[in-house]
Amino acid sequence: MAKKVDFTSEEWQLIFSMPQVAFLYLALASPSNPVGLAQEMIASTKGMVEALKSSSGNELIDAVAADIREKAEKRERLEPPVKTSKDPNELKAQCLQICRDVAALLSQKAPADAQAYKQWVYQAAQNIALAAKEGGVFGIGGESVSEAETAALKEIATALDINVSSLSGV
Repeated sequence: MAKKVDFTSEEWQLIFSMPQVAFLYLALASPSNPVGLAQEMIASTKGMVEALKSSSGNELIDAVAADIREKAEKRERLEPPVKTSKDPNELKAQCLQICRDVAALLSQKAPADAQAYKQWVYQAAQNIALAAKEGGVFGIGGESVSEAETAALKEIATALDINVSSLSGV
C-alpha cells in the first residue's frame, strides 16, 4: 500500500489535487448558472467531507483525506495546480494532462492503489455532475447531467485510464 512518503512533494501535490482538478474540468466543460455552480461546489465539498469522516480502507485515499482535513483545519485553500490562463481550452488541456500524469505516476509507484484512487476521483466528479440540473428555468425542466458533462466525464475517465462501464451512474 502506498503512503505519502512514497512520493516527492510535487508528485503528492498532483495526487492530492485530483478531486479539485476534476471539478475544475467539469466546471469548464459545462459552465453552470450561479445556482448550479453553487450546488456543484457544495457537492464537491460534501464529497471531501465524506472522505474525511471514515476510512476508505485504501491508504492512499485516506492519506489524501487526512491532508484535506489538515488544510481545512488551517483554513487553507484547496486549489488545483494549473497555470493561470484566460483560455478555458488551455485550462481544460492542463486538467486532462494532470489526470494522465497522475494515472501514469500511480501505475508506476502505487499499482496496488492506483485503480481504487482513480475510481474514487471519477466518482467524486460524477457526484459533482449530478449535483445540479443543467438547463431549465428555476429548477423546472433541464437534465441531471448535460451532454457536455457526460463528455467531460468520459474524457476524465480516459485520461485516468479507467473503465467506467463497471462504475455506477451516468
